[in-house]
Parts: sequence; structure tokens; C-alpha cells
Amino acid sequence: MSERVLNLPNAITLLRIVAVPVVGWLILQQRWETACWLFLAAAVSDGIDGLLARWLDQLTQVGAALDTVADKALGLVTLVMLTQAGAIPLWVTLAILLRDSVIVLGALSYRGLAGHLEIHPTWLGKTHIFAEFTLLALVLGGLAGLLALDDWRLPLFVTVFVIAVASGVQYVWIWSAKVRRERAARHRPR
Repeated sequence: MSERVLNLPNAITLLRIVAVPVVGWLILQQRWETACWLFLAAAVSDGIDGLLARWLDQLTQVGAALDTVADKALGLVTLVMLTQAGAIPLWVTLAILLRDSVIVLGALSYRGLAGHLEIHPTWLGKTHIFAEFTLLALVLGGLAGLLALDDWRLPLFVTVFVIAVASGVQYVWIWSAKVRRERAARHRPR
């Protein structure tokens, strides 16, 4: 049975992907308020498309893949552009980028060793994504003059940094344990 790829949840996800370069351009042009609202709309649409997919029973493999691409692209472009604008310190950005790189490389390495791959986001991984998107929204809101972040900026950066590092370490631990189990299973006498 083939799944219907063109459906409302997937259309919302595609709109989020289309919003990514627009958000980047708005940040580049320092049109902070418009960038903030578009980023928020795109971020909120992530929850909406997932809820609709479940509610309408329209979950698809294509939709799940597009959703991941949309989330990563929105977060990455916004993070890098805000760092380039001097609104987010480089050490925070590097921690997030290193975490994501470690996860992707670990997953690819595991797939190469085991021949299969099952990814299950952890509670800490989900917390990281929430913290990262919250940081991006708050920084954009501050640049737009919608929020006063002066006293909260450094604690916010440190919190996201710590969560990114802890989440990265957790994924390394999980992938390492999976590799050890796979190797043990292969060398077990039959």
C-alpha cells in the first residue's frame, strides 16, 4: 500500500522549509521583527503538522524525513545567521553544531557497522531542541525590541550550551553502548 505524500501536514512542513531562506534573508537585512514572527510561525508549525498528521492519520515516511530536514534547516540557518550578526556567542553556536555533527556522524558510523539504524530521540535531546529554538526566538525577540533580554542573555546562553553538551555526551554514550552490543552479538557463539 503506498502512502499519500501530498497531504496537509506535509504541505505545512514544506512551507516551513520554504520559510528557512526567508528567515535567513530577513536576519541578514536586520529586519528583526519580521524575522522573529516568521521564525515563530515556522517553529509553531512544527507542532501543528505533527498533531495534524496524527489526528488525520496521515503519518508518512516522507513527512517524517521532511520534518527533520525542516527543523534542522530552520535551527541551523537561524543560529548561524544570528551568530554572524553578533547576537549569539560563537561558543554557543559551536557547541550546538558539534552536538549535531557528533549525532549525525555517530548515526552514520553505527549504520555502517550494524547495517541498520533506528533513531529514538531522548528526553534530553528533545529538551535541547526546545532550548535551542527558545533561545533563537528570544534572541530574535530581543533584537526586534519585543523583549528586554539584557539580564537573561548570559544565563540563557550558558543553559543552552550546557544542555547541548550534555545531550551530545548522552548520544555518544548511547551510540557507544549500541556498538558494544552489536559487536558482542556478532561474536557470541551459536
